[in-house]
Amino acid sequence: MLSEHQLRSLYLQAKDHAFDYADGAAERNVFPTPEALASLQAHFVEPLPQRGGDASAILRCLHEHGSPASTAQSGGRYFGFVNGGVLPVTLATKWLTDFWDQNCALHLMSPVASKLEQVCESWLRELFALPAETVAGFVSGTSSAILCGLAAARFRLYQRLDYDFNRRGHCGAPPLRVVAGRHTHSAVLKAAALLGFGTDCIEWVDVDTQGRIKPTELPALDATCIVLLQAGNVNSGSFDPFREICEAAAAAGAWVHIDGAFGLWAGGTRRLAHLTDGMQLAHSWSVDAHKTLNTPYVKCLCFVSVLCVCAFALASTSYFQQSI
Repeated sequence: MLSEHQLRSLYLQAKDHAFDYADGAAERNVFPTPEALASLQAHFVEPLPQRGGDASAILRCLHEHGSPASTAQSGGRYFGFVNGGVLPVTLATKWLTDFWDQNCALHLMSPVASKLEQVCESWLRELFALPAETVAGFVSGTSSAILCGLAAARFRLYQRLDYDFNRRGHCGAPPLRVVAGRHTHSAVLKAAALLGFGTDCIEWVDVDTQGRIKPTELPALDATCIVLLQAGNVNSGSFDPFREICEAAAAAGAWVHIDGAFGLWAGGTRRLAHLTDGMQLAHSWSVDAHKTLNTPYVKCLCFVSVLCVCAFALASTSYFQQSI
C-alpha cells in the first residue's frame, strides 16, 4: 500500500481530473472525435506490464487520453440512454461510500448499509403507496428486477398448486401461462427465457397505437397466469390500464408484475399519479433508481408484495421528494 501522504496526493489528483472533466463536459462533443478514439489505441494498447506502474502517471494517462474518448452523457446534449449519477448529492455520496467499501450481504457485514436499505424500503413503499407487506430487493438493473419478480410469481403460483418448485424444479411441473402485451420490453423476454418459461409460450395480447394492452383482448385468465404490464412504454411513454387488468387478474387468482423501469415514478407525484392508478393491485413491481432518482448507474429495485439501495438511494429519494 502507498503511504498516507501518497494516497492523499493520488485522491486529490483524481479529484482535480474529475472537476476538469466536469468543467468541459458541456462544451465538448457528445461522441468522441476521431482523434480521441485514435488516442485510445496509441496510449492504452500495449503488452502486459511486467511490473506495477506509477499510480500518478496512470491517473494522468486516463484523464488525458481516456476522458476525451468518453461519451459526454452529463453535458446536457446526450439523449442516447438514461444514465444516473449526475446529481451532485448522488455523486458525492457515491464517492464517500466507495471509501466505505462495504460488503452489503448481511447486517453483520455492514450495519449502516442494512439500516439505509431498511429506510429506503420504507420511504419508497410510502412514496408509491404500496401495500404494507411489500418488501424491496436492491439489484443491479431492471433485467434483474424483472427476473426476481417473475421468480417470485413462479414460486407463489406453484405453492398455491401444492407444488414445491424449489425442490422439484420444472420436471413434471404443472404448466404456467405468461401473458404479455406485444410491446413488452425485451428485458421481460430475457427474464422469461432465463426462468424457463419459453418465449414461444408467451400469450401475446394486442395493443393500441400507444402500446397499451387492450383489456378486451386479454385471454381468459386463471390461477396459473403471470400477467406482465408496463408503466412507461419506451417508445410512447404510455401506461397499461392497471386497475382494470389487475382487478380481472385478482378475480382469476393470477399474478401481475409491472415493469416500471422509469414510468413507475409517476406514481410518486400528485400531478402524474393518475397514470399509475391501480398499480398497487399488482403483486410485484420493477423500477430503476438510476433514471428518475439519478443514482449512479445502474441500480434497480424489485418490490414484491406478501412474499418473502444503500446510501445514495437514500440521498436521491430525499432529493426527489423535495422536488415534487
